[in-house]
Formats: sequence, structure tokens, C-alpha cells
Amino acid sequence: MTGDLADPPAGWPQDLRDLTAVLRGAALPEDPDRAARALTLAVERHRLGPYLADLLRDADLPEAMRARLASEAEAGAMAALIQKAETKRSLDALRAAGCDPVLVKGWPLAERLYGSAALRHSKDLDLHIGAQHLPMAAEVIGALGYAPVSGHRTRLNLALRGDPTLIDEANDLAFLHPDGRMIELHWRLTHLCGWITLDAIPGATQAHPLDGGGEVTVLSDRAALIYLSVHGQLHMWGRLKWLLDIARLAALRGDEALMEDLALAEKLRAGRAVRIALALAHRVFATPLPEDWPAPGWLERRAASHFLGLMARPGGTPGETEARVHYHLCVMAYGEGLTQRLASPRYALARNLRIWWAGRSAA
Repeated sequence: MTGDLADPPAGWPQDLRDLTAVLRGAALPEDPDRAARALTLAVERHRLGPYLADLLRDADLPEAMRARLASEAEAGAMAALIQKAETKRSLDALRAAGCDPVLVKGWPLAERLYGSAALRHSKDLDLHIGAQHLPMAAEVIGALGYAPVSGHRTRLNLALRGDPTLIDEANDLAFLHPDGRMIELHWRLTHLCGWITLDAIPGATQAHPLDGGGEVTVLSDRAALIYLSVHGQLHMWGRLKWLLDIARLAALRGDEALMEDLALAEKLRAGRAVRIALALAHRVFATPLPEDWPAPGWLERRAASHFLGLMARPGGTPGETEARVHYHLCVMAYGEGLTQRLASPRYALARNLRIWWAGRSAA
């Protein structure tokens, strides 16, 4: 699909339009109030502070703005160092117990897409393991000083017993360290039945070097593009940092590989998510698409319009009530096939009840 690269929607608020323009290579607005609002939006909602600090490092900025960006850069660098150290510590412990997890997203993705682990905001380690390893992995992470996050105590008890209800109804178990570090154990890529799974993707993993020697297993570029497209859709593209990942991945992949990625995604019932993701990246970041990229159908155009609208609304922020409502509507509207579409009401109505009942029965 070729043609003129469209500008972001005219109906977007000025601060979002200013931020998007900066991410596409423009300077910050000269008006200090507009510039400050764009920066606040980048940091607080879209989690782009470290990236923006690097992007604007040579810009002539007011002192207060420069100080804020310097703080974001420092926080990003510190977070990357902590995550790398914690990756090594948790990997050593899990591997010693017989489990070699896949690190999903996180600092390796930042190094591949942005050249530095410090430039992509990331608050936790997402470790993908086989479901059969969950009881052991939960014990290992607990022994490292982590405790289940609020609301996951029942999940932990079920995980330690290898309860099949937890495996069927959930996809993660989150742990929090007293100093604020977080690790999430995943045994599926999403919590919805019928959606993409890691073992369905040929060549899903690759090795990424660890500082000081050794390697960590991560998603391959192809698997990352497919998974991040699904992940962004299930989070309604509420943060620009997720869409920026897609734009960077598309540039990294190149036209031929992108067409192959799409062909595989369509076989895995993730083609619509990939087409929507690239349509959004094209619209927001002027990401060029391959010559033979399919023109979006009515449903994809409608989905892209819907997500662009949510990006501009305060209620579209991930985790807020309006976002949760839209989440279920989007799954039912844009899932591929009946199983994917019905996964949302099943998740909303049955998951917590079944997990609660399993926990009560085991008490």
C-alpha cells in the first residue's frame, strides 16, 4: 500500500498532535506551555520519557524542561541496569531448577529497536515459561524475595499445586519485590482462549546477549511483530510507546520480511491485528508499508479509527473504567472467528469465578 502519508487525525487534541509531530522529527512547539503539555503527555500517559530525552538531547530547551528530560533519562538508565541485573539473577535461579524462560519485551527489545536498554520504559520482567514449570518457577521467584501482587495470592496457591483451573483461566502470575521490582510469570502470551500462543509461531525465539557473558532467550523479530500487534490491540493502543515499537520493528524487518510476517500471522489468526497495527503506525508515524501490502478492509479501517479516537481521550488510558469497557467491545468486534470473539465474555464472566472457586475448594 503506497501513497501520501497521512497526518494524524485533525480531531486530536493539540498536545497529542504536538507530541506526535516531535516523534516524527519536528521540533517542540516554541510556545512553552504547549511544549510542556506535550512533554507531560509523553511522560505520564505514553511512557516515552527516556526516548524523548534522547530524541531531544541536542535541542535548545528551557531549563525546567531540560531538567525533567534529564531526570527521565536517568530513571531510564537506572531501570535498565536494575532489570538487567534482575534478569541475570532470576535466569540463574530458574535455569538451575530446570526452566529456561523466554523474556518477553523488556530491555532486550529496547536494545534491538532503539539501540539502548535505557530508551524504552519498562516496569517489570515478563518471563514466559511452560505451564508444567509453573509450580517450580513460582517457588524459585518466591525464594528470590518476591511475593504475589495484591489479588494474586489465590493464584500463587493454585500455581504451587499446579491446579489446571489456573492454567486454563489465567495466563500470568505477578510478583512484587519490597523494593518495587516486579516479575510476571506467563504460560500463555494472552489471557484469551483462541488467541496467539508462543508454540504456534515457527522460529518464535532467538538468543540475545547478556552483559558480561551469556544469553537470554527472547522473542524473534517475527514473533515480536505478531505478538506486539496483538498485545497493542488487546490494550487498545492506549500508549504511543507500543505503536512506536511497531514502527521500529517494521523498519527493522523490511518489506519482504513484513509480507512474510503477515502471511504467517494470517495463518495464526493474528493477521487482522498485524494489519491494524501497521495501519496505525502508517497513520501516526508515517511508517512506510510494502508495495504489495493489502489495503485495509472496512473492519480494519473502523478499528483504526476507533483506536485513534481512544488515544485522544483521557478515558482511553489503560486500566481506567472506560478502557476496560472498550477492551471487551474491541475483542468481540475485532477478534478473528467466533472463538476469539467469545473469549472476552468468557473471560469477564467465568475466569475470576472459576479461580475463586478453585481456591476456595483447595482451602
